[in-house]
Amino acid sequence: MQPDADDAQLARAAQSGDADAFAALLDRHLPHVRTFLALKAPVPQLVDELAHDTFVFAYRRLDEFDPDTSFRAWLRAIAWNLLRAEVQRFARERVQLERFAAWQLEEWTAAAPEPSAEAEHLVACVGELPEPLRQLVALKYQEERSGDEIAAQLNRSAVWVRVSLFRVRQLLRDCVERKAAHTGTETSPA
Repeated sequence: MQPDADDAQLARAAQSGDADAFAALLDRHLPHVRTFLALKAPVPQLVDELAHDTFVFAYRRLDEFDPDTSFRAWLRAIAWNLLRAEVQRFARERVQLERFAAWQLEEWTAAAPEPSAEAEHLVACVGELPEPLRQLVALKYQEERSGDEIAAQLNRSAVWVRVSLFRVRQLLRDCVERKAAHTGTETSPA
């Protein structure tokens, strides 16, 4: 690209300390830098950030710019290098996150305890409950709904929900104890 005479004059003035001259360069070239980045950036969120970083870098390194060359080409080279560095950083972070996730999954899997006999008995006992009581247990313990939410969903009173949950817990405790006695396993005190 050929140098623009107005850019050269503004660049020389900015290199001499004229902040208004650099502001004029920014006004002239910001749309071009943003468009360049928008066409190249993998995510739109980077465009504004990298456009800003491009002009900050250019301002700090303005003494290195040769006014006899194209200011626009110089800005585009800066933007391209910043974008490339950001993409490389993102790729490194992604690999690190994937490695961490794999390690964490391995740790969780290795640390996962075997289900206790008591837990297996409880699952079997819940399966033996009549459907309305299984639904009540599912709402409370799987969906983690409050008593008021359960009451509203089942069109019952909150007192009915509390009493029913109390009774179903007693039924489940008795069932688990029977199964444990039948298989010879101990249950923990409730």
